[in-house]
Amino acid sequence: MGGTCVNVGCVPSKFLVQAAHVTSPHNNNPLFHGIQNVTDRVTDFGALTAQNRALVEHLRQEKYANVVADLDNVKYIEGFGRLTQKLGQLTVEVRSSHEDQTPFQILSADRVVLASGVRTSLPSQLVNELSKINYLTNETAYFERERPETLIVLGGGYIALEAAQMFARLGSKVTLLQRNEFVLSRLEHEISTGLGEYLRAEGIQVEVGVDVASVVSDGDQVVVKGVSRGDKRTFTASRLFLATGRRANTEHISDLPIKLASTSHGGFLVSNTLQTSIPEVYAAGDCVADSPQYVYTAAAEGQLAALNALGTLCGRGPKQINYSTVPWVVFTSPAVAGVGLGLSEARAQGIDAEASSLPLHLLPRAIVQQDTRGFVTLIRDKSDDRIVGARVLAEEGGELAMEAALAVRYRMKAKDLGAMFHPYLTWNEAWKLAALGFSKDVKTLSCCAT
Repeated sequence: MGGTCVNVGCVPSKFLVQAAHVTSPHNNNPLFHGIQNVTDRVTDFGALTAQNRALVEHLRQEKYANVVADLDNVKYIEGFGRLTQKLGQLTVEVRSSHEDQTPFQILSADRVVLASGVRTSLPSQLVNELSKINYLTNETAYFERERPETLIVLGGGYIALEAAQMFARLGSKVTLLQRNEFVLSRLEHEISTGLGEYLRAEGIQVEVGVDVASVVSDGDQVVVKGVSRGDKRTFTASRLFLATGRRANTEHISDLPIKLASTSHGGFLVSNTLQTSIPEVYAAGDCVADSPQYVYTAAAEGQLAALNALGTLCGRGPKQINYSTVPWVVFTSPAVAGVGLGLSEARAQGIDAEASSLPLHLLPRAIVQQDTRGFVTLIRDKSDDRIVGARVLAEEGGELAMEAALAVRYRMKAKDLGAMFHPYLTWNEAWKLAALGFSKDVKTLSCCAT
């Protein structure tokens, strides 16, 4: 109950990310004079992960089990459901396991919403070898009793980066292997390159352009062999963390032929009303093909799928899902965040787009906080000055996402954003300065200038 976020995703990972922050290089080597250096703060890794597990169990009970228990018209059944059809009637057969052929309960349904989630996608060429290795994923790593002394992270997406930095700051020696030439390869290269360099500066070995050929266990070590730019490479660590993408849980879900995406994610294909290829069946959450795969979009999809499913029973027209202004955050340090279109995406859509970037060494808040790593970027349509997107690489990047999201959602003009009052010495002042940057040289402005 509770899905990926509360159990093995957002909550346990961000708990450890925050715990790791106290051992960050900025704390080990304070930039403020007169403060003693601090090191080796994590003395009992098992106690930390036990606290993490207790937090997960508390939130699962308070925010899910208790909520469902208070709903008079909801019945919670624990088991493995399989969608079937008998005499033209949709049914869900509930079994004790996928292998159990005898359901212990059969539920009739006029409408069904599928929310089966995802799991870590294993590289196809490594499946056999990985079956012999006790590797880590987001489902296990955050609750380990012992911290890996050395760790190889396979992947270059947000889960890989968050885990690599988190374990490094908690004391593991981390090597990250990425197949593409950049981490976060779908984003602008300024972000990918900048974040990669910041991670390397913390002592993380970030290797890009590595095609992994084999993974084997050698005693108490894991040996990863691959090729990088034509050269054979070998990497060794005590543990392996897999963050090689996610695949929708669609197996064993339905005896009816529901159309699936032909991508590596393989999720349920749905309309913009979240209806699957079977009209009476809807899908929501990470199992949906092309879903952003965030807990807040999953929650919105669940609500919309339920309302649309019920609406078809009473003649109410369906509503459509819209992902165009979904803000997102990668909880690294500095964090990465964004909303709407990037510059190249906007131009690819035929928009006469331009960008205004503010390096954080020009932001008063970053200066006094002694952390000027990164930048913020606004993207506007030059034809009407409307803001169409934003990107962030900043320590407090997650806290900057919503103002940018509101600007994109309500098609605010850059000149109007630049004219708004922004409290001095806040991170959000970055948006005002970036907006002013479309028409002025921010370096020549005084504090609080407009």
